[in-house]
Amino acid sequence: MRLSFPSRARRGSRKTVAATGVATAALAVLATGTPAAHAIIGGTEVSNDAYPFMVAVMDKGQGSALDRQFCGGSLVTADTVMTAAHCLVDEAGKPVSPKKLQVAVGRTVLSSAGQGQIRNAAKGGVVVHPRYLKGQEAYDVAFIQLSKPVKGISPIALPTQGTDALIRPGQKATVAGWGNTDTELPNTPDRLREVKVPILSHAECKTSYGEYDSKVNFCAGVETKDSCQGDSGGPIFRHVPGRRAPIQVGVVSYGEGCGAQGAPGVYTSVSSSKLWKTLDESAAGKKVKRGMNRR
Repeated sequence: MRLSFPSRARRGSRKTVAATGVATAALAVLATGTPAAHAIIGGTEVSNDAYPFMVAVMDKGQGSALDRQFCGGSLVTADTVMTAAHCLVDEAGKPVSPKKLQVAVGRTVLSSAGQGQIRNAAKGGVVVHPRYLKGQEAYDVAFIQLSKPVKGISPIALPTQGTDALIRPGQKATVAGWGNTDTELPNTPDRLREVKVPILSHAECKTSYGEYDSKVNFCAGVETKDSCQGDSGGPIFRHVPGRRAPIQVGVVSYGEGCGAQGAPGVYTSVSSSKLWKTLDESAAGKKVKRGMNRR
């Protein structure tokens, strides 16, 4: 069973609770009978520096990133991280304070302080998609603007808006994250993991989830291979023949169970024209989009 944190988060979201959220985690256990898990189901470990664009979204504070990480993300410009909207809202459905956030960019092993670069969120640097804030949870994307740019790490590429060429049914995509690796018991990995999953048709996705919105979502996964709690906000990406660097096609959003039969993972599609056009509905969203050179 997939958990949702906090109460505003999507049903079956893939966000986990960091050490500072102990009280929330305890409530989750009481509400579901299942312990709150801190990743990738049916995946393998990733070698150091394989995916430098990966971001661990963390509670700001002392201690290891392993204990503070609660969502994933991706570096999309030198000073912008993309993640899931449900990772960055509080229990009232409002954007969290940037002062509470920190990110680790380019780190493969969370506990390895020598890897990657740590950045704080800039003042006013949490930007949640305006439609998500209005209750349209299919628009599950948000951005963290960093206090200073990341150096020496290339952002991940994004697809051309309005094309579905990279998310056609049957194609294989890769999901990476530090989320739960066990469908029965919580198992929190320190090293980044990845799994390849097949992209499914919109019809299959709609059969599994009544709330599924084909304009801004797609789904992927098969039994025993899926994303899970702690992977929320992380990227799903494709390796295209003739191109060395991967292209991100989506953001981990929600699902029922982890790797369960008939319950694929749902992703926010970053090739969706509607997703980017409606980002203009807030001044902050328009500014982020302009900084990313999106239409």
